[in-house]
Amino acid sequence: MKYTHICPQCSHTEISRIEGGTFKGNFYNTISFGIHTVYLTRYVCTQCGFTENYVENKADLEKIHRKFGTLPPYGDGFV
Repeated sequence: MKYTHICPQCSHTEISRIEGGTFKGNFYNTISFGIHTVYLTRYVCTQCGFTENYVENKADLEKIHRKFGTLPPYGDGFV
């Protein structure tokens, strides 16, 4: 939705963007760890309500990667 402006669930084209950040009235859409808070920007389909969240700040993505790492490759034998 962020790039296509089309809902992947219902194909509706009216998408709202809700920017994250404490000064934008959006306190709850965050990832918090230690002293770091990462704000998520939401894209919401105004037809069906499907929502996608994005971290739009590259520095925040690096913080998340350092703290949480990445998933192992799919099919690594975990059952």
